[in-house]
Amino acid sequence: MQAALSGKENQHESLCEELLRERAAVLSRAGFAVEDALELLMKVERQIEQKIEQLRLVQNADSDLRNLPDPRSMFEEINSMIDQFNTIRQRAEIQYYYLIVTREALGLRRHETVQRLYRIPPKKKKMQAIY
Repeated sequence: MQAALSGKENQHESLCEELLRERAAVLSRAGFAVEDALELLMKVERQIEQKIEQLRLVQNADSDLRNLPDPRSMFEEINSMIDQFNTIRQRAEIQYYYLIVTREALGLRRHETVQRLYRIPPKKKKMQAIY
């Protein structure tokens, strides 16, 4: 009788361990999805900053230099990148929401650390070209 009880206890412990591993995997995947979206967001933000710096250089350069890009096309390119940033940002917000919902479903109710770790930057406004 003791052996049968011991087998059931082992089975129960094994099942509990498997459930805990699955919970950890689900949370991990949700966190990585947010991290990936934020990483892509930061990459696009750096590209925008580089393009803005290039635009400043073009605007401050002598007008005699003919091989410089047209500032209008640069504004359009920057604004296109800002649209891309805002789209990726929206995806990051959705992934963050999924992470919070997953945590809630697993009984985790305090999200202060998650909020500090996964800060989503505000939307960017398009640049206004001054011709």
